[in-house]
Amino acid sequence: MGGKMPDEKYSEQSLLKVAKGAGIVFIGTAVGMLLAYISMLIIARFLGPEDYGLISLASAVTTIASTVVLVGMAEGVTRYVSFYKGRGEKEKIKGVILSSLEIVLPLAVTAAVLVFLFADEISVKFFSEPNLASVLRVFAVSIPFFPLLRIFNRAIAGFQEIKYAVYSEHILQNLSRLLLLIFLLYMGLGIIGAAYAYVIGMIVAASASFYFLNKIFPTKGLKTAPLRRELISFSWPLMFSGMLGLVMGWIDTLMLGYFMTARDVGIYRASLAIANLLKVFPASFMSIFLPIITEMYSRGEVEKMNEINCAVTKWILMLVLPITILMILFSKQVLYILYGEEYIEGAFALCILVVGRLIISIFRPTSQIIYTVGRTKLVMMNTCIGSALNVLLNFYLIPAYGINGAAIATSVSILTVNSLAFAEIFKIIHIQPLKFSYIKIFLASLISIYMTYVITKYLLKVTMIYILIAMFLFYLSVYFALLLILRSFESEDIVVMKAIEMKTGVESEWIRKVIKKFL
Repeated sequence: MGGKMPDEKYSEQSLLKVAKGAGIVFIGTAVGMLLAYISMLIIARFLGPEDYGLISLASAVTTIASTVVLVGMAEGVTRYVSFYKGRGEKEKIKGVILSSLEIVLPLAVTAAVLVFLFADEISVKFFSEPNLASVLRVFAVSIPFFPLLRIFNRAIAGFQEIKYAVYSEHILQNLSRLLLLIFLLYMGLGIIGAAYAYVIGMIVAASASFYFLNKIFPTKGLKTAPLRRELISFSWPLMFSGMLGLVMGWIDTLMLGYFMTARDVGIYRASLAIANLLKVFPASFMSIFLPIITEMYSRGEVEKMNEINCAVTKWILMLVLPITILMILFSKQVLYILYGEEYIEGAFALCILVVGRLIISIFRPTSQIIYTVGRTKLVMMNTCIGSALNVLLNFYLIPAYGINGAAIATSVSILTVNSLAFAEIFKIIHIQPLKFSYIKIFLASLISIYMTYVITKYLLKVTMIYILIAMFLFYLSVYFALLLILRSFESEDIVVMKAIEMKTGVESEWIRKVIKKFL
């Protein structure tokens, strides 16, 4: 009994750290996403689906270029900063950061120049959209700043100071972009003003992340241990998987632009943006989960890794599942309220995308451990399979089913990649988080949504907005009550809630007392 106490205490401390980090990231990401959504809604409503589609296509092209020039370095930076932090080797940490910049920056500048010079050819010959060229030239300026932001923020994540990455990437970037967007549209610059707002927001974020990294890790007077060889060895498979990952992330948008119209792209991207809201929950945990898991792995603490993985997966499921069901049942209403009547035809695509995001969210914590164990060649293989599948599915499904075909292709291919990594991690270190008790979470969600649907449909006779608000509050209340009745909570959940309260100041003591009675 006494011999187990230190391990239990250590696991609890690690879980507290994950929960605190998740709380910070969740709030910061939620604020950032709100700001980003306001910007997106302004473009979608005031400029229309076609211009929103052009912005999406320009973003796709420059994001692909920006990610290609990263050559997999972002994941390598996180891995090695976390690893050498665990060993206290500061010279090597500095070497990781500087070596990655020496590799990436020349490539980024070259890519920016090429996109700027060939904007007309890309716009006309591939997309048949001449109006895209001027927008694309503005976006090209952002290409060198995107990899800088990624490298600085992944280094910050390696130090487990994730709040600074949230400040720069989510809050400062989106706030500056929104303010500039409002000002430039007011000045009558239209779609070009929207493009300038995007680029300046990226520059602000990269500058802020550089400042925060220097605050966390001052390097003045610190010797450098160059690690180009180690970084390249770890990252080169990720370079290919990163490029293939771009295929998975953007091929739907690019092929819609090729086969369909900019308007179809705009409607699809609106549905995808809503579905991507579900990513905020796993992303909130992942940003601090991976560095902690990496430190545990460097010490050979596989059992503790599995404990943290199970707790994080369960919380992601509890948070994502109820929102998924709501989005499916009220897909048309959500699109109408957020974007307007023109976007309602994307409702079925939204349903397909949110179901895919739910399953991926459950698999994501375990599948991401593939980076921790250093099996980057497996990452490359998995992404290659998923990308090939994505291209084939988009090629056959978009001409036949339009945006719904793109939604199917995207969901199936991303799920394939995560499933492969999930299986590989189980084979390598025998970690898997799935438990029979998760059925209780599904039962609680299904029963509560059924009760809510019946009451909404037959008893409430008020305007749509009041129905949605009443339904949402009732649904969450019934869902939480059923989680208690079905005894879905465990002692680890109390630790997570306590950590979130400590970090956010949101009072949860009474909820914890209620939960303890049902443990």
